[in-house]
Amino acid sequence: MNTDHIVHNSNTQRMECQHCGYTQAIKMPAPIDAILGKMDAFTKAHEGCKRPQSEAVMSEYIKGFDAGYGYVLNEVEQYIKRHDYEPRITGPLLNLLAHLKMEGKPDETPIDG
Repeated sequence: MNTDHIVHNSNTQRMECQHCGYTQAIKMPAPIDAILGKMDAFTKAHEGCKRPQSEAVMSEYIKGFDAGYGYVLNEVEQYIKRHDYEPRITGPLLNLLAHLKMEGKPDETPIDG
């Protein structure tokens, strides 16, 4: 069974299940056998966790778009919605969105050098 969604966050010193969001602290220092035992138990408990339907792996999300632009467009739009308008940051994002959404754009845009 795939357990790639179970990780150890070295910043917080916690085991994390990236599917259900549960975390568990690992107290340090501790004997290596105790640490491995806790990690094994956490992995066993969360190996069957499923990712919520609203979340998808980026590669799964992109499959629905011809050139993968859809994922980028969605992420940029969500970023803009979550943050206050800051011309130095949001302005270039809006320009990028307009460019990516432009119909009939050439495949290659010359770069001024």
